[in-house]
Amino acid sequence: MQICLTMPVSFSHIGQRTVNQDTLFPAIGTGGKTPLFIICDGMGGADKGEVASQLLCDAVAGYIESMGSPILDSVHLRSALDIAYRAYLDFLNRHPLVNRMGSTLALLQFHEQGATVAHLGDSRVYQIRAGKVIFQTSDHRQVNDMVEAGIITAAQAATHPWRNRLSRAVTASAGDTDKALNRATAECICLTDIQPGDYFFICTDGVQEQIDNHTLEDLLNQRLSDAEKVDALLTLCHHKTKDNYSGHLVGVSHVSVTEPASLVHATPRYAS
Repeated sequence: MQICLTMPVSFSHIGQRTVNQDTLFPAIGTGGKTPLFIICDGMGGADKGEVASQLLCDAVAGYIESMGSPILDSVHLRSALDIAYRAYLDFLNRHPLVNRMGSTLALLQFHEQGATVAHLGDSRVYQIRAGKVIFQTSDHRQVNDMVEAGIITAAQAATHPWRNRLSRAVTASAGDTDKALNRATAECICLTDIQPGDYFFICTDGVQEQIDNHTLEDLLNQRLSDAEKVDALLTLCHHKTKDNYSGHLVGVSHVSVTEPASLVHATPRYAS
């Protein structure tokens, strides 16, 4: 499978916070064409969220590049996260006034088999087709775990005092050791049903303050350019969203099936 992408549209805004703790790969303004998209959201309840998200993003992107951009699976992700955890521990050891740091992770990688999606926390990845969300990641929140366990209902989760507590993220605390560190495992799935006209949207939870699935479906189904669609989304967030809000919108232009031998080093192309 060879996937041709439209030029992605990315954004990152501070919202009503004093610091933007979101980190994107590729970074806004760096240009270039890539099959890899990452968003990390530093945890505001911990210290140095902007550092935590940057260290995590750099560790994952750096690992993938150093390994020659393999198709990601749970083994590769675990190795990439190990690098991030060691970076956290190193930072904590060098900055004794910092007690704890953490970040979410959402990742999208296009390749010859389709698209790999991985996440930890409540940053999301969506796949939208013909104005309908056909796939989205499930947030790692404590209330979601409680709903699955039958402790509370979905309606109760929406207003529960723990609704913003994460059940899984990349975190480390002062005094942790590499061997005793509680390492979270990223969920990882390979999507093989990719069609021309599909959109992939990857975003931090700040976007979700103002944008629900219905709104996202409606925006992406309008006869507008991708940049105009993102502008319409941002209009709903500007001066309203309290948290930082960041995202990548990636469209699929063409999908073709080629002979397996030609796919060994296949990379998604971009439509002109």
